[in-house]
Order: sequence, then structure tokens, then C-alpha cells
Amino acid sequence: MAIRIREIDKDVKFVFKKKKKVAEFDCNFDNHEEAFGNDETIFVKGFDCSVSRDDIKSSLEKHFGSCGEIFRVFVPFECQTGSPLGYAFIDLKNDAKALTLDGSYLGSLKLEVAMTSSRKEFLRFPNLRGCARCPINVKHRNYNEFVRTCGGRIAPWTPELAQDIAEFQQDLAELRKQKR
Repeated sequence: MAIRIREIDKDVKFVFKKKKKVAEFDCNFDNHEEAFGNDETIFVKGFDCSVSRDDIKSSLEKHFGSCGEIFRVFVPFECQTGSPLGYAFIDLKNDAKALTLDGSYLGSLKLEVAMTSSRKEFLRFPNLRGCARCPINVKHRNYNEFVRTCGGRIAPWTPELAQDIAEFQQDLAELRKQKR
């Protein structure tokens, strides 16, 4: 019995020696900054990607600070390397004023500023390879958004909307009676 336990111990130690250490890194979709984009989000491209994400965020906040209150600055990054993808999303109070900063310079680099609704990067990050957690986090985020919007119903429930629906149901009932 003791010999068998020693053999098992040897096998366990052998397995743990062979096991590679799993690399720990942030997932692009783990944070909450990514999940709150909307149609009025500003797309920014052209800043220096050789600095850290925090430095990029602070320089963009400083640059767009004159446009009003900034709610969110999100700089997408490659999960395993942590390097920025080259663009950012900014939610702020006065997006029209932010659009006037298109062509302005941040440092020595010219910025491209546009509404995100006109950019393919808003829906999907085209040059993101991602990690194994990315699809899981995106599905979780989409589910939470579905629940938050009451099953995808974007318009808030108002008495006027309830009245319109009631009128539509009455009209539909009358049409069904006429067909009989």
C-alpha cells in the first residue's frame, strides 16, 4: 500500500512539473468601459499607440475635455499583449463640439474624429484576435444588454406608447371581424 502511494505521489509531481504556467492577462471585454457604447459615441483614431492604455486615456480626456463632460473613454487592446488597437471610443456630453476636433493634433499626430455609427469598428473590432474569454464575455455582455432593454425593446414604455398599442390592437380586431 505504501509503495502504491509513493507511485501516485511521483505521478502527481511529474504531472505538475510538466504543466505549463497559464499566462495571466486582461481580456478586452472584461471591463465595464467597453459595454456602454451608443449611437452618439465618438470614434477617435490617430493617437500614439506606443504608450500605455492609461496614458492614452488620460491624453484623450485632456484633449476632449473642452467639449464637455466625458462619461467614458475606451481604448480597445489586444488581450494577450496589451497593445492598443489604434482607435478609441469616447462618450461625452457635447459630441457635436467633439466632431470639430477632427484633424486636430494630439502631440505630433493628426487625429481622425467621427461618429461611431459610421465606422465598422463600432460593431466589431476588425483587427482583434482576442483570447479564449472574449466570446464568453461578449455573449454575457449581449445577454445583460438584452435584459437591461427588456428584451430588446429600446423605446421606454410610456402611456402614449401603451395607447398606440391599444389602438393598433383594436384596429387589428376590427380587421379580423371584417374578414369573417
